[in-house]
Parts: sequence; C-alpha cells; structure tokens
Amino acid sequence: MNRGTWPLIVAVGLDLAGFTMIIPDIQLRAEAFLERENWQLPPFLSVGVLIGFILSSMFIVQFFVSPIWGAKSDVWGRKRVFLGCTLLSALSMGIYAIAWSSPILLLSRILAGLGGANVAVAQASIADGSREEVRTAALGKMSAAQSVGLICGPAIGGFVAEYLGSQWVGWIGMGMSLTGAFLVWRFGHFGRAAEVGTRRKFGFGPLVREFPRLLPLVVLAGAAWFSLSALEGTFARLLDQTWSYGQREFGMLFSFEAVIGLVIQAVVLGVIIKYVKDPVLLVGSYLLQGIGLAMTPFAPGLSGLFLASFLYAVGTSVANPTVNGLCSKAVSEDRQGEVFGVIQSARSVGFMLGPLVGGALFDFWSPLPYLFAGGICVLVAFMAPLALPRAAKLEA
Repeated sequence: MNRGTWPLIVAVGLDLAGFTMIIPDIQLRAEAFLERENWQLPPFLSVGVLIGFILSSMFIVQFFVSPIWGAKSDVWGRKRVFLGCTLLSALSMGIYAIAWSSPILLLSRILAGLGGANVAVAQASIADGSREEVRTAALGKMSAAQSVGLICGPAIGGFVAEYLGSQWVGWIGMGMSLTGAFLVWRFGHFGRAAEVGTRRKFGFGPLVREFPRLLPLVVLAGAAWFSLSALEGTFARLLDQTWSYGQREFGMLFSFEAVIGLVIQAVVLGVIIKYVKDPVLLVGSYLLQGIGLAMTPFAPGLSGLFLASFLYAVGTSVANPTVNGLCSKAVSEDRQGEVFGVIQSARSVGFMLGPLVGGALFDFWSPLPYLFAGGICVLVAFMAPLALPRAAKLEA
C-alpha cells in the first residue's frame, strides 16, 4: 500500500470510533427516554426490543443504501462518495448530541445508516490498489482500523458518558468523523478503479446471480457481525445486572479488545496467512468467537471477562479480513465497490438482527443472547470450509 492510503485507513477508524461511541450510552439513554415517555406497548413488545430496534435502524437503512453507494463509487469515484458518506455520519452524531427523546435518537441512527457505506467504499479502494496475492493482508490493515474503531469507540464512549455526559459523546463523535473527512480530502489517495461497463442492474441479487461463489462468503460475514452486535447491544446491561459494573469496566474491556485486534490485523495476520490456509483460519477464528461469547455471561469476574474478550477478539480479528479478501477475489475488478457494498449490507443484516434478537433474549434470560450468538459462530466454523470451493479466484 502507498502512503496516500493511510489517511483513508485512519479516517475509517476515526469515523467508526465516532459512531460506535454511542453504543454503551444509547442503551441506557434510550431506556431512560422510553421510561419517561411511558409508551403504551403491546404485550409482545418490551423495552429491550425497542432499544434493539433503535440500534438496528441504522443497519436497516444501511442494508438498502450500501450496495447503491458502492456501485455509484465505481462510476462517480471513490473519494467523492467516501467524503459524502462521512459527512452524513458526522451529522448523525451532531443530532445524537442534541437528542431529547427516543424518536430523535432514532433519527440520528437513520442518518448514520445513510452515511454508513464509507467503509465499503474504502475497502473497494484498498482492493483497487492491491494485487490479489497481497489483498487479504492489505484488507487486514483496513480491518484493523475497523476493529479498533468498532471496539475502541464504545470504550471511549463509556468513559466520556460517565465523566462528561451523553451530549459530549455526540459532539466528540462528530469531531472524529469531521477530522477523518478532512484527512482524506487533504491527503488521501484512492486506488484507481477498473473501468466500469454499462450495467442495467446492481445490488445484492444481481451480483450474487452473476457470481454465485459469493453467496456463502456473504453469509459468513453476516454471521460474524450478528455475533458482535448481539454482544455490543446487550453488554452494558449484562455488566450492570450480573456484576454491578458500569461504563468504566465496559470501556476497559473494549479497549483491551481494540488492542488485541490492532496487533493481530496490523502485524500478525500478514505473517499467519503465509503459513496457514484459509480453511484452518476460518474454522479456528469462528470457533474462538463462539467460545469467547459463550464464556462471557458466566465469567466469575473481571479477569474472566478479559479472558473471554481475548478469545473473541482474536477470532474476529482473523475472520473478518479473511472473508473480505475471499469476497474481493470472487468477483471481477470492475465490481469491487459493489461487492464491498454488498458485504456491508450483509453485515447490516447481522447488525439489524443482533440487537433485536439479543435484546429480546436478554429480557428472557441474560446469558441467552451470548449462548445463541456463540452457537451460531460454532455452527459457522464447521460450515465455513464448504464455502471455500465456491470462493475460488475468478478466472480471466
């Protein structure tokens, strides 16, 4: 990768950290708003389900718009689409800062969904500028930025919410997204996309029909992000109800996971892929995620939570860039923006279902979302090798 790519990677990390800063805060803030507003809910709805819906709304929107933004970046240019999406993300955080009710929280998440395709566009740019044999390692560096943002954001948000208040979570998140946008505008260099032919249709259905080898890999991506969202969407409540821990401990655990993810994806992964084949990487990484999730609600205390977090962080840090690299190789060079938009949509499905299912299961029995998500990861671990024959490189 050239030096001009690093501002793009940093911008992705900053933007993801900014919008995920709300994760520990929005659960408690939405709960307080809903109790104050005293909504008359039907018997089949609970506060946990409504909180899950607010969290999921971003990903519902993202599911529909990410393939569109990805395909448009193939035509309009990566930089223009990336900057537009990042500015929308910054606006969503500003609205979160001034939110005074649960509907305004929902509005901020919808806007975040409209701007959420910047990650897909950035991944496509990395793929544009990387040879196939080094693409997984290059995407690993982008995944490191994603992991650090997704995990470090809640950690920072936990500390900010506790010591400065919820409004500052939004303002600081907005500032991080704007900083990333400035870095890319001033210093960023985007890989040159392949020339795009005229196509009538784009999006998930047409792409998978044209490249059927992509479908099982998209399922793997969605399963991993379902697990992460089930964890993040209920973890603050689990810490509070099980161990009487607060946002400080939330921040400590997610900071720890961020460090593990950064080290593995930025340094270790490039060495591992030279000696370990993709089937072994996928089976091992999904097994570690499943074990870490299942251990979490039964940890005896903070030390046990750190152990579970370590196993989960190692697993997800290996799985995500491996799946991304295989997806990129499964389609033609002129469809890179589109394929990463589709992957983003698959992840959006995971993030849609994770908080909704996790919130409902948590209200029934607090360990249940972790056992359920962990079981899915274990099942995927044994199914993952079946996806690989379909993920062979596209022949010229």
